[in-house]
Amino acid sequence: MLTQDWLMVISPLLPEGDLYPWHIASASILSVLAISYLSLSLWRPYRSNPNQYHLWVNRLGYLIILSLLCSGWFLWAGVYVAQMQPLHFYSVWLLLLYLLIHGWIYFIQYGKRVLFALLPSHIEKQGALILASVCILGFLLFTSTRYSADTLEVASLSPSEFIDIDGHGDETHWTRAPVYTIETHGGANFNDGRSTIRVQALANQYESYFLIRWTDPSMSTNHLPLLKTKAGWKIQQNGFYQFDERTFYEDKLAVMLSRSCSSGADNTTYLGHRPLEGKPPNWHGKGFHASMDGQIRDLWHWKAVRTNDMYQADDNFFGPPALVQQGQRRYTAGYQPDGKESGAYVMNWQWYTSETVIPKRLPDEDNVHLNVLPWFGSTPYHKKKDMFVPGSKLSSILYRSNRFEGDRADVRARGSWDSGIWTLELVRKHNTGSLHDVPLESGTCMWFSAFDHAQVAHTRHIRPAILRYPL
Repeated sequence: MLTQDWLMVISPLLPEGDLYPWHIASASILSVLAISYLSLSLWRPYRSNPNQYHLWVNRLGYLIILSLLCSGWFLWAGVYVAQMQPLHFYSVWLLLLYLLIHGWIYFIQYGKRVLFALLPSHIEKQGALILASVCILGFLLFTSTRYSADTLEVASLSPSEFIDIDGHGDETHWTRAPVYTIETHGGANFNDGRSTIRVQALANQYESYFLIRWTDPSMSTNHLPLLKTKAGWKIQQNGFYQFDERTFYEDKLAVMLSRSCSSGADNTTYLGHRPLEGKPPNWHGKGFHASMDGQIRDLWHWKAVRTNDMYQADDNFFGPPALVQQGQRRYTAGYQPDGKESGAYVMNWQWYTSETVIPKRLPDEDNVHLNVLPWFGSTPYHKKKDMFVPGSKLSSILYRSNRFEGDRADVRARGSWDSGIWTLELVRKHNTGSLHDVPLESGTCMWFSAFDHAQVAHTRHIRPAILRYPL
């Protein structure tokens, strides 16, 4: 459902919550089971005389399971993502078809003994021991893969070497930083849902610098623009009502940091329409992010319209699910902003409706074309001053000041787009002292997600990058 909207119709039938550990655990056990069964068959082939129906159905099943397991582990490793993602998706559906056309006869014939009936006859008595061994080996495989990570080497930067946070990354210092490449997938609007992200890191004794480049076929700097109609101002949107806008939105990049490296974004991903017990559902049916183990996960959220001209990334975090507030239309669970002393952007409408809205402010004549409306370049809305003709557009983003100040302003950032590539530079102190920030040190784990003019439908990868600083 994260990538295939047509599957939303079966959402009520699917499990919800923290499903990544269950997914990888089942893959681990199935892998061990498949290898064990193959080994036993080669050691002492199963002497039976199945009819042609079973013969060809079994062959189909072997092919499907092999395809499912191989594609899944390739996706886990981030290898051949373009080819493996569709193969894995369709293999799941073929496996369901295989179970339907194969299993019904065996269940009728053997009943509850079906599991042992599928084992070679000479080991039926040892079936329980074999199953226990498979589960133990599967658990060991699950544990080793769940906490697996790749190394992101951080190169040294002397205090006298300067890096301009301008979104170009043209300083020669970057040439000595190794390039870490991640194949991410599952995002809306990207070519086949994929974006290749390349990361480099430099550090001096005070700060860490990151140069991130990712593929994006278009530069998107619209954010829910206001369109003047005969009936009044209307928000241009294609999913924003469900908080899943995918057309009139800006490009973004999110970086999550954690002290641990578990899969599934370190157990912060809870899938489904209502994945958190006792909390409101989400509008789009995709799920929430939250940290349920008492640890904070740091989140840097760069936005091509709202924060780029601030030369900042929005410093946020994943924490425990927030309290529900009366009258709150959108509940964001554990996704929360760090505190700030001043500075913000707000939406340039007085009250949201899906029909028409009243702008808060109108731009001065020189600022009509801007993607972000400055407070001191605009005036309060008044109907008599609204001389815009139908078809005119206004920015929906209103700056109350030009930057965040305080805890929310810890990450400086600037991005630029050229020929299908976004280039983003970020810098932050190793340790900000904030309870909502994760220190940058050897062993810190990082995940990267790209958004192509989409509100929540971002790309993803399973295995994190683990920072390793020079001694």
